[in-house]
Amino acid sequence: MILKYLSVPELNFSESWKIGWEKINHLSKIDRYMTLFWFLGPFIYLIERDPADLWLTSICLIFLTRCIKRKDWSWASQIWFKSALALWVFGLFSAITGPDPLFSFEQGFVWIRFPLYAAAAQVWIAKDRDIRIIMLLSMLLGMIIMSGILTAEAIIEPKTRLTWPYGDAIPGSYVARVSLPLLCVLMAVAVSRQNRVAFFSGCIGLFSIIVSLLTGERINFLMRACGGTLAALLWKPKFRLFFLLVLFEILAVLTLVFIRPDLSHRFIKSFVNAVPILNTSESNSYWGSWRGGIQQGLLTPVKGIGPSGTRNTCKNLDSSLPNWLPGKNYCGNHPHNFYVQLFAETGIIGLILGLIMVSSMIWTCFKARKKHFECPMAATAFVIPLGLFFPIQQFGSFYGQWGNLFLWFAIAFALSQVQSYKKDCN
Repeated sequence: MILKYLSVPELNFSESWKIGWEKINHLSKIDRYMTLFWFLGPFIYLIERDPADLWLTSICLIFLTRCIKRKDWSWASQIWFKSALALWVFGLFSAITGPDPLFSFEQGFVWIRFPLYAAAAQVWIAKDRDIRIIMLLSMLLGMIIMSGILTAEAIIEPKTRLTWPYGDAIPGSYVARVSLPLLCVLMAVAVSRQNRVAFFSGCIGLFSIIVSLLTGERINFLMRACGGTLAALLWKPKFRLFFLLVLFEILAVLTLVFIRPDLSHRFIKSFVNAVPILNTSESNSYWGSWRGGIQQGLLTPVKGIGPSGTRNTCKNLDSSLPNWLPGKNYCGNHPHNFYVQLFAETGIIGLILGLIMVSSMIWTCFKARKKHFECPMAATAFVIPLGLFFPIQQFGSFYGQWGNLFLWFAIAFALSQVQSYKKDCN
């Protein structure tokens, strides 16, 4: 009965729930178990990094075993995967020829499991649309649980950066990234018609955006707010409803920052001053992180220093050089920008391969929009890689574990909307 409040003719949760489980029951035993295991992802992610890592890695290993057994590698001819594979191999070359080969090789070697997970979702577990819709419901339940946890924390233990349930300041990454595909669908449906389903979808979407604001994670909030707004414009929008949705979003945000002066300062007063491309002074540590990566890349422009190598080399750089680069280096664990980090750690070759990978994923997902526009999941899929890899933002480490677990979960769901990969790659 509840599913009727989410269903529209183009995305019927009630019907897909019934048909999807019938399809699952007819799968082979291993495929059935792995599909059920995949549905658990949003809940396993609620626990901690290690269980989530084990979940994703298990899917990758079983997928590779399946491909070896069946001798089926046709999916690997997709440009996005070939460029990811080439980036991985070149990163390993950068590692073994860098100053800290063992550390860099370990960091670079395990990264490949993220593209492999995306491929497993696309061509194996999530290739059926009804099964993907069931996963969307799993995301919805996971997002509601996480939003409830964070709302409780904001009431019981209010602070600028929320930390429940992980104990560190990253829960906004779950809300913003793991459930980004869901938000895109909710916002698209919310402005597509004037009925109970649209109202219900809009309320859930707006609530999750407010929760993103409460976490204090500025980039995740902006990515979620902008991604949801863009998705609302992309699928059958009624512009009166769209402007009404945006108005409610703005009013809700302004009300919250008025009630919470600490959030007001973080999101309004100090945000512009922290943007690296707008403030390159010595006082801006965000720019300092970028600067250290840029300087390292200029010193090793062809192949870089090796995956995650900047964490050890940044502190040894002469920050007075180059003379034309303003500001002062800030040496944290990484440059906090994927593209700066790729330039620093894999050189211009790795940066080009990374750009090809990202752009091909966006284009692959955009083809789903062109082919299956009637489905809001497919029509908004390209917003996910576009938002997650948008260049002018602060990122976690490109080779990091926790952040990539969040990011590639959403990327995999977006890519799974494309099932014409064999034809497109011939």
